[in-house]
Amino acid sequence: MYRAALFTLAACFFVSCGALAAQEKEKKKDPLDEEIAGKTVGEWIKILRTHENPNFRQAAVIALYAADAAGRTALPALLNAIEKDKDAQVRQKAVMVLGRLGPKTNGALKALVEALQTDKADEVREEAATAIGREEFSEPAAAYVAVLADALKDPHAGTRIAVAGALRNMGENARPAFGALIEAAKNPKEHPLVRAAAVHVVSRHGKDNPQTVPLLLALLKSSDTPAALREAAAEGLGRSGSDSPEVITALADALSGKNIELRKAAAVALGSMGVKAKSAWPTIKERLSDAKEDSSVRNNLIRLTGTLAKSNTEAIKELTAAAENDQSTENRIAAIQELGELGSLPEETRKSLGRIARQDARAAIREAAEKVLKKLGG
Repeated sequence: MYRAALFTLAACFFVSCGALAAQEKEKKKDPLDEEIAGKTVGEWIKILRTHENPNFRQAAVIALYAADAAGRTALPALLNAIEKDKDAQVRQKAVMVLGRLGPKTNGALKALVEALQTDKADEVREEAATAIGREEFSEPAAAYVAVLADALKDPHAGTRIAVAGALRNMGENARPAFGALIEAAKNPKEHPLVRAAAVHVVSRHGKDNPQTVPLLLALLKSSDTPAALREAAAEGLGRSGSDSPEVITALADALSGKNIELRKAAAVALGSMGVKAKSAWPTIKERLSDAKEDSSVRNNLIRLTGTLAKSNTEAIKELTAAAENDQSTENRIAAIQELGELGSLPEETRKSLGRIARQDARAAIREAAEKVLKKLGG
């Protein structure tokens, strides 16, 4: 019995040792021997480096990425493919994978920048710019803003669009490229998406640049400017903080235009200026009283009118008319709320609010009027 127990103990010991040995062997397994899609990582690397058929080399790039080897054991082969592979589609795939690996991958950003600068294939340069534009690259790519600014002159429109997008994502860090962005925004022959990205960056982060407001004004005032770009220019002028007569006049003109989206942008821009927009009052009044005007445009103008009404009695009359007659419940409530912020109201306006509070068919509007009257002690 003693001998049997000893035999069992020994067997358990050897089994345990065998299991540990197997685990150690597994731990020490060569990364090149890992398998993906029926081949080892080492075999895929060899295919990427030497296979004559570019379709096989593309497949190797994808397999190595899927095996999570592209950023580790296969990284030298991937970087070599980006630099030296004769096939543009292979280089493009390799650039795409490198971009997905992110800036923490050793040499990734440098390789992408070099591809953007030197690759002869349009699709590879565009892919490199797209990769640099990924959110995770926005901070480290700040060191290469000058390169991106030069790339805004790339002969390929797709590459310029991707570069402009990358600069847009960099925000404040794109400041060194402002000169190139302004030139791109000015150029009527440039692709609208490049110009739009340029306006996005400059209008948000270049308020102190003396060229910004003149650029936005020129874009807004030109009927040849694409509609979306004029809208972006109007929004940018609203953010600029400028209250020059020329800016107010241009926005007022846009508020009277045929393009509804441009009118919305102009209304928002004037609204952001507050009392500084007072010289545009004649146009504001005209649009506010036009029952055919878009409801959201009127809503923005009602809010602006509330600001102007603090020093403009005519604006109080317009708010009162909107509170009584606007076709939108939301707009009527907005007008009532703006009247409530004025502190004191003419007797005729108080009477109007009283009628609304007693007689209006919509409970939300009655409640809004009652709240204002209570606030004013009436």
